[in-house]
Amino acid sequence: MSISSIGSSAYAGAYGGMSASNSSSIGETSAKDEFLKYQAMTPAQKMRAAMLAKLGVTEEQLKAMSPEDRAKVEQKLKDMIKQQVQNDPDKKDKTGQIADVLA
Repeated sequence: MSISSIGSSAYAGAYGGMSASNSSSIGETSAKDEFLKYQAMTPAQKMRAAMLAKLGVTEEQLKAMSPEDRAKVEQKLKDMIKQQVQNDPDKKDKTGQIADVLA
């Protein structure tokens, strides 16, 4: 599996179908369009886009991968989220951080 970064923006292509006004040439997006797409994302989408960018993968590349390669990347994302939660000093020793735990 080869993972490489494509695009000028760390979040290029990570918006998965989100749309904003397209005032630039066909096939090109302006900085304004990129910003509007990013701002329209939920915090979870922003976090996923940032983690995918760290791995050098866009949503489009992820969708084009074989099921096995995609599963490997998705598992890596889960591991990154788990590691981030475990390393958060404000949430140490608290239950229910990754899953909703009901008593």
